[in-house]
Amino acid sequence: MKKLLPLILSLFILISFGCGKNQPAGDQDQKKTEEIKTDNKTPDKVTDNTKKDEGKQDGNDLGMKSGLPEDFPKDIPVPQNSTCHGSIYNQSEGTTVTFVVKGKPADIVNFYKAEMTKSGFIQEQGSEDLMNDKGGMIKWNKDKRAVEMMMSYKPETNETDLVLSYKDKK
Repeated sequence: MKKLLPLILSLFILISFGCGKNQPAGDQDQKKTEEIKTDNKTPDKVTDNTKKDEGKQDGNDLGMKSGLPEDFPKDIPVPQNSTCHGSIYNQSEGTTVTFVVKGKPADIVNFYKAEMTKSGFIQEQGSEDLMNDKGGMIKWNKDKRAVEMMMSYKPETNETDLVLSYKDKK
């Protein structure tokens, strides 16, 4: 439970402050999101359309950087049909990346089950029990690395907010 609370708090904070939905209409060209396009054959291939904004802070107090981190692991797939809203690094919690994904949590979980297994990750036993139609959490491990994904489904837009965190285990 002690590990779950910081993740839930991070999810709430990142979604609340990281989405940038309160921008005035005239500021659209300053939008700091990165559209991610993936090739179904090679899901770790990412097209970055916002290189000029990479590494800049979004003007929030969290230190969230726009776009996918430069050192995003090649063996963790980027979700299909997604937009990356940014990332934040915390020395004790690792790196957290936020995405908005078109589709339902079950579809995202099925995608990650296939792709993470191909990359050598093992799903943490019982972690899928924390998932339902509205979202939840699932965990993966590989060597000394842990990956946690928290999802929240928005039925009105058929989108899922995905917070993906990865770090080295101690």
